[in-house]
Amino acid sequence: MDIKKILIANRGEIALRAIKTANKMGISSVAVYALDDRELAYCQEATQSVYLGHGPLKETYLNQEKLIKIAKEYDCDAIYPGYGFLSENANFARLVEESSLVFIGPSAEVITLMGDKKDSKQKMQEIGVPLIPGYHGDEQDENMLLEEAKKIGFPVLIKASAGGGGKGMRIVHSKDEFLEALKSAKREALNAFSDDKVLIEKYILSPRHIEVQVVSDGQGSHYHFYERECSIQRRYQKIIEETPAYGMDKKTRDEICQCALDIAKAINYLGAGTVEFIMDESQKFYFLEMNTRLQVEHPITEMITGYDLVELQIKAAMGERFGFSQRDIKQNGHALECRIYAEDPDNDFLPTQGTIRKVRHNLYNDYRFDSSIVDGNKSSLNYDPMLAKVVCHADDRDECIHKMHEALEDCVFAGLKTNRSYLRRILSHQKFINGPYTTSFIENEKESLKKDNFSQWQLAPYFAAAVLYKKHRQNEDFKGSFESTIHHEAKKVRLYVYLNTESITLYFNQQEMTFFYKRERDKIDLLVGEFWQRCYEYPSFTNNYHYFLGAMSVDLYIEDKSEYKLEATMSEGSLTSPMPGKIFQVIQNEGASVKKGDPIMIMEAMKMEHPIKANKDGVIKKIMYQTGDQVNAGVQLVEIE
Repeated sequence: MDIKKILIANRGEIALRAIKTANKMGISSVAVYALDDRELAYCQEATQSVYLGHGPLKETYLNQEKLIKIAKEYDCDAIYPGYGFLSENANFARLVEESSLVFIGPSAEVITLMGDKKDSKQKMQEIGVPLIPGYHGDEQDENMLLEEAKKIGFPVLIKASAGGGGKGMRIVHSKDEFLEALKSAKREALNAFSDDKVLIEKYILSPRHIEVQVVSDGQGSHYHFYERECSIQRRYQKIIEETPAYGMDKKTRDEICQCALDIAKAINYLGAGTVEFIMDESQKFYFLEMNTRLQVEHPITEMITGYDLVELQIKAAMGERFGFSQRDIKQNGHALECRIYAEDPDNDFLPTQGTIRKVRHNLYNDYRFDSSIVDGNKSSLNYDPMLAKVVCHADDRDECIHKMHEALEDCVFAGLKTNRSYLRRILSHQKFINGPYTTSFIENEKESLKKDNFSQWQLAPYFAAAVLYKKHRQNEDFKGSFESTIHHEAKKVRLYVYLNTESITLYFNQQEMTFFYKRERDKIDLLVGEFWQRCYEYPSFTNNYHYFLGAMSVDLYIEDKSEYKLEATMSEGSLTSPMPGKIFQVIQNEGASVKKGDPIMIMEAMKMEHPIKANKDGVIKKIMYQTGDQVNAGVQLVEIE
């Protein structure tokens, strides 16, 4: 059938991505948006935009009946689900088809089969696909599961049967840890997927996460678009992907891609999907799962093959035959994707909130930037904290890494903390450069990936920029001698400044440093070493400002003595909430003796559990919140003396 109008049942970056392809194909698009998304770019790019209302997700982006009703009211022929939300919801796919609309994706039956880890593995066993040893049965008695884990041999991996994104997943290294890990995984799975069923698998040591992109047309032909390496992960979620996979030999590549094709054929697949595998050190691979949708990292496959995967999805849904053969699909060069998240890698990757004061990108043009964020948008804990995807393509891997460094230096999301500099630390790490690396890379290298403390020389240009920009904001003369106190990471630095129209001299910590500068309207350039560098100032999430200079950024606040107040500090034994959330369980009581590292309570945020642990040996003096209480970020939860 011919599709002339599509409802995009998603938001943000993937909605904008689908709208652009629809426009290219001459297809009209209808975007939907909740209250806090009304300013995102995808709403302006669609042919029409429809307000979903506000409230929890079940009343907006997960409201299946409302989405179908809007599609019918606006004369849509099809619904495009993107990824996340309802993209792998078999009931939604079925409702779409029953409403005489086209679901741009596989059938509800295939989604059901491949969405259940137990059933899908049983099907793979029938096909002859290599599987990780494990228990995939229906029996869920905890003692029986413990016995199965013993048979498999530790370490084992507990996984939510209906899960994804690392939720309901635990690595267990011994039988003594098993039952507690099982209970925690089941609670998390029930909360995230309304299903606490789990399966158990042998945990592969030093694993790599390799996936294969498949696309099946509307006439029963199936194609692979080669593999992607997705082993750089935190919390089981990817942050850097690349293709081709590092060091994979041709024989293994042919075998793993053929295995993915065999699966697509065996289940009569339609549209775009991704078959995920775990690979061990000998390049032996095992089936992990199949995602019956487009993946976040699909742009790197588009870069090396030249195909628009969203366009192929739409053509497949229309029943079209693709006008190419498997041998026409080639791997050309190397591609990398980095995901920029609103999160703090130096605080256990916890999401950050705030208004994005400024988005800057594509001053350096040789990269792809996928994002729907514009100046003034807010990062919300209601949604995934990904802000953008940065994608680079080059003739070889080394050049691709070099391009990615330049691209990340160019991308700025000012106003809240992101993982941008952390991504560059990974790209600069010798174990990433030299490869291959495993899914344990971030955990194993967490010490070497920690941010370096800025030296006085590194901080000085930022101090100079802060003084100059404050003079500019307050419309003061750029000359004279004065004192300033700058706050940086809970430290105060007293500056003695001499300023004239061409240079600024700073005296601090027995150091004297001079920088020449240029002013161009509201922009300031500093001569740092031998090079002029543009410095950018943007308001931060507090009274601070972000200062961007080259690849790095620093958060600073210049004290105004008339306003200055000394912030109250927490006592040594206090524990604070790392992010907004809910107290799921209080484990200890007031008066209890605890040792450093003992769990005191469990917080629930972003549908995941976060243990709050004692920061020292002592006695719990006071517990400020109880089970079920909502808490804000930074509030004191417990006091230990």
